[in-house]
Amino acid sequence: MSEKIKVIAYRGDAGACWYFRIHAPMLYVARNNQDLFDITIASSVTKDQIGKYDIVILQRQYKIEVLAPVLEMKKQGAKLIYEIDDDLFHIPEWNPAHKSLSPKHIQDGIKAFISRVDALFVTTEALKCIYSGYCDNIYVLPNSVDQEIMYKYPRNAQLPVVCWQGSITHTNDLEIARKGFEKLAQDKDMILKLWCGFDHKTQKPVFDVPGAQTLPYVPFEAFYQMFSQVGVYIGLAPLAANIFNKSKSNLKFLEYTMYDAVTVASNFGPYKDTIEDGVTGILVSDNRDWYEKTRMVLDNKDLYDKILTNARQLVYENYNIVKTYKLWEKALLQIYGGINDCV
Repeated sequence: MSEKIKVIAYRGDAGACWYFRIHAPMLYVARNNQDLFDITIASSVTKDQIGKYDIVILQRQYKIEVLAPVLEMKKQGAKLIYEIDDDLFHIPEWNPAHKSLSPKHIQDGIKAFISRVDALFVTTEALKCIYSGYCDNIYVLPNSVDQEIMYKYPRNAQLPVVCWQGSITHTNDLEIARKGFEKLAQDKDMILKLWCGFDHKTQKPVFDVPGAQTLPYVPFEAFYQMFSQVGVYIGLAPLAANIFNKSKSNLKFLEYTMYDAVTVASNFGPYKDTIEDGVTGILVSDNRDWYEKTRMVLDNKDLYDKILTNARQLVYENYNIVKTYKLWEKALLQIYGGINDCV
């Protein structure tokens, strides 16, 4: 193979999805295959790009003004990949994306587009099942963490920090654990920190729990620097049991583990699929038990240490971008020309 494979990847946002699903894997593929791949990351499609690339990756887009030109690139001979880490067909009404993505003509357009791509990149087996009726060539490429951006400051809080972190799209998930969170916030043996941000109009926390410390939103590029200073000891990950959440990824578990925190998570979806209860984390099956499960880990240092050691090993082996970038590399090679093994 004398010429490099030219890849252009269009990012869908400037946040975590772009980083984990475009930037990090493409960076490692390019870094380790400089003689094989020529990779460009772009934020918009322009006419001068048509006909110049062998592979086009489009992330999280649904508008015709974006889809049309990449389909034209496919007509010119490029292999077209759609990267998506959410279930676009079952967005609940409480999710901010419901209004823009739920109209029938939008849904029909997404399905038509997916049926025309050469491959889909998704995060979970559950997502593969969702989209399998529209695309036969689907690659499950799990989210993976990169130790290079995981800054670690010494824990300096006087009490253990129990933390939840996430965006306003998770308020419905938080509600299932509200009573437990309220008890955690009143427990004098710990500090409960909620990284849920403030309402711009009222300046009140998006998810208000009396006694908890609320942290403000920060741009994604500052997220890990900020997270490293939270001093998290136990990370919480409640997830409402619905079809949309079933195909979510285990990213919170990965992030908590990388910051040396034990995860207490809902026994559902990505956490049920990833965590072995009492071995790599703690699973909560009854939403009345959030306080008791968290307190159990806090009171048992041997259990805490065992779980954290096992979780670190799991993440290092299965969700480490230094290793998993090879899955992306292999997928690109197969899509480009039916190559089954990396070179």
